[in-house]
Amino acid sequence: MSEDIDLEGKVAVFADEIAFLLNAAFDNVPSMLIERHESKRVVRTERPVSLFGENGVELGSLDISNLCQIDATQKYLAVSNSFVKLRSSIDRVPLIRWEYERDAHSKPCAHIQVHAHRGALSHMLSMAGHATPHSMESLHLPVGGARFRPCLEDIVEFLIRDCKLHAKEGWRDAVLQGRERWRRYQARTVVRDMALDAAEVLRGLGYTVIPPEGGDRPDSIKALQGW
Repeated sequence: MSEDIDLEGKVAVFADEIAFLLNAAFDNVPSMLIERHESKRVVRTERPVSLFGENGVELGSLDISNLCQIDATQKYLAVSNSFVKLRSSIDRVPLIRWEYERDAHSKPCAHIQVHAHRGALSHMLSMAGHATPHSMESLHLPVGGARFRPCLEDIVEFLIRDCKLHAKEGWRDAVLQGRERWRRYQARTVVRDMALDAAEVLRGLGYTVIPPEGGDRPDSIKALQGW
């Protein structure tokens, strides 16, 4: 029961962080839902986030979902699967998908899939013998693995800056705040994955680092070798 309580509290904080970002950036943001999925929790928006042009016309939407659990140490929240899907209002097929599957084997665990077509790329895939050369969404573009993948803040800024979708006045402050928090979380996780390297760097900076009684902990091979 204590594990459930700990998970519920950490997931609630995570959902609040997502809600703060989305509400700072966009209008008419739906509520966040937390759903039980066996021992894990799904954090998602109640419905897709509507995206508007400067003229107030709805141009698309954003689907957001994260499958969360407590990590092996029973101390930290971990995301095991997540996706963000950008859709056009004129087509149900996603335009771009940002996805993360921690236990993926046949594709990068963190990747982008683009549902678009480009003649030169299709030609190259066809000549290479690809099974579906005209389906760009079959390509999983790697984006830094479990630790260095884009955060939701990166996607929100892309939608506002590059795609020119309408945003609220204070969106940038929320993006900067959330991105810093995300990168600090990830930096701490990288230190846990590669404690020996972290200790070496800290000693080089003049810190005193004492190994635990059981000796240096081994590196996380999965974090180092995964796509």
